[in-house]
Amino acid sequence: MASEQAKLQYFGLKGVVELTRYILALGDESYEDVRVSSEEFKEKRNEITLFGQMPILTVNGERYAQSDAIARYYANKHNLAGSNAEEKLFADMVVDAIRSDVFPLWRKAFMEKDEALKKQYMEEMKAKLESQLAALESLAKGESSFLASGLSWADVCLFNFIFDSCPPVQYSLPESFKKLNAIVNSVKQNPKIAAWIEKRPSSSF
Repeated sequence: MASEQAKLQYFGLKGVVELTRYILALGDESYEDVRVSSEEFKEKRNEITLFGQMPILTVNGERYAQSDAIARYYANKHNLAGSNAEEKLFADMVVDAIRSDVFPLWRKAFMEKDEALKKQYMEEMKAKLESQLAALESLAKGESSFLASGLSWADVCLFNFIFDSCPPVQYSLPESFKKLNAIVNSVKQNPKIAAWIEKRPSSSF
């Protein structure tokens, strides 16, 4: 029996699910991109979610949660996770350094309404980010990729954060991080990534 088209549910934002959307674009996989309004989420939260949050991926009638687990699933499915166990571990490490260590600080700063606190949180985020970026710069193994074998979801994760999350908080990747800039530019210039950016719905972040 043929597999059903997957359904990916999230808010009308890039947010934590844009990494998965990029991976799906690279994999040429069609899916139902369901953008849930805040009102609908409030009304149907228990019906839609597993743990009270999105995204939710539905594959062959089974629902799955957790943004990084979903992204990793598709990275493995489309050969973007690494060429062997050690490369997969390395790619996971890079993704966690960004998504687990930096992104929560970004979200805290971005969501804060008090200007004094926002400035404080922004400085904390930038300090942590530049520390992580310096480490990642020294660890990258390819000329324009983290892995020696080439493009992986680790590269896409860095691009996603720098390209989509950093502009709203007025942060640009320093030119001194030459390897990281090469990675970001390589992903940005990928025709499939460029095509997705061109057609995706507009959102602030």
